[in-house]
Amino acid sequence: MGLFAKQKADFQGRRAYVAHVKGNQLSDAGKTNEARAMHEKALALYAQAIDEGGNRRISYVMAYGVLLLRMREFTKAHDMFIRAEKTPGITKPERKQLRVNFAICQWKLGELDSAIEQLQIASHDGATSMIYGALGFMLIERGERDGDYSEAISFNQKAYDYDEDDAVVLDNLGQLNLKLGERDKALAHFKRAHEIKPRQVDTLYFLAKLTAEDGDKEAAREYIGSALEGNFSALSTITREQAQALRDELD
Repeated sequence: MGLFAKQKADFQGRRAYVAHVKGNQLSDAGKTNEARAMHEKALALYAQAIDEGGNRRISYVMAYGVLLLRMREFTKAHDMFIRAEKTPGITKPERKQLRVNFAICQWKLGELDSAIEQLQIASHDGATSMIYGALGFMLIERGERDGDYSEAISFNQKAYDYDEDDAVVLDNLGQLNLKLGERDKALAHFKRAHEIKPRQVDTLYFLAKLTAEDGDKEAAREYIGSALEGNFSALSTITREQAQALRDELD
């Protein structure tokens, strides 16, 4: 790879990263359509950087994979993370983050047990907030599949002990409480999660559902309306289609 080609790839990679960050900021501000347009621009720039030789930089490959994951292009993200793992000079923290991202891809592609195993390996030298959130929900899914929530209960309690103000952990606990028939506890956890992170779409969905069951259709419509204005990311446990179906039901 020539010097000029390397410089061009690096330039495209930097442009992609700037667009990526701007897209995230727009998403956090609730500007969903503008965020998506900026993320689409970042995707195109990352692809150019990779094609022109930017695959030698782990930062570009990882960021491209993360954005593919966010945009729900799970198969492409899966392939990019495999490519990243082979990048020379990858550090131990980068490898750990890569394993987490790869696990999320596996989960979204239907490989639940393998995804759980990858996250458990990643947590051996210390769990992070992302691991607690992602693994906590995956264990709930496996508990529902297998009819045994004991591991999900234990791990999600550990996650709560780690950070009782984490909105994702609180949402996981709310969903787990619902599975266990503990509706009042679930509602309390969802309300607390909403106080901490008002735009979390999963929480808004369940608050809409529970509020409607309690007879307050107006509040339920507000919750689900806010959810549909938000970002359904790769880590969302509720799809936009589910949220739209609930809104149609309420209307």
